Amino acid sequence: MNIALLGGTGRTGRLILDLALESGHSLQLLARSPEKVDKRSPALTVVQGQITDNAAVTQVLTGADVVVSALGPVKGGSKTVMTDAAAQLLELMPRAGVRRLITLTGAGVPHSGDQPKPVDHLFRTLLKVLQADVLRDSVAHADRIRASSLDWTIVRAPMLQGGPAAPIKSGPVGQTGPRVTRASVAAFMLDAAETGKFIRQAPAVSNG
Repeated sequence: MNIALLGGTGRTGRLILDLALESGHSLQLLARSPEKVDKRSPALTVVQGQITDNAAVTQVLTGADVVVSALGPVKGGSKTVMTDAAAQLLELMPRAGVRRLITLTGAGVPHSGDQPKPVDHLFRTLLKVLQADVLRDSVAHADRIRASSLDWTIVRAPMLQGGPAAPIKSGPVGQTGPRVTRASVAAFMLDAAETGKFIRQAPAVSNG
């Protein structure tokens, strides 16, 4: 499988990259700073650029079977990076003939069927107060993707932690826990790409 990977130099994206290569897939990686890519493989192509660069994104998408995005906000970066990514992908993926999109966001992004518990309401309130821009951008990104005709999966993760991959619980918010390891999320996203699970769904994920 040929994977177009966005956000592959971040803490979760690096794990997706490593796991995909170990699993025998080819990757086309969009990287604003290619020097941050420490992995070298004949199966890995690195394209320099950022998500607002049409030519670079088009190059990454060309020949891809699936797009996997672990893009997220970075300190000092754009406050609309997730929304910008959604807009670019919705425009450029159909042109490149790519329908499958798996994207990562936070569990604070609501979705139909959620059954939030008091602790979930508390975390969402804290996000609104402490990271309002991030939540606003994440929600807008998800809304755009859900309204599209792509074969999308929006993976919603709670507090991300280090540690090894562990069994995942997935479902609506309220049926999942407050924490998940980045390695678990990477494995879940790659499995969704390989198996076609969760098309047009937005599962929340956690460990335990």
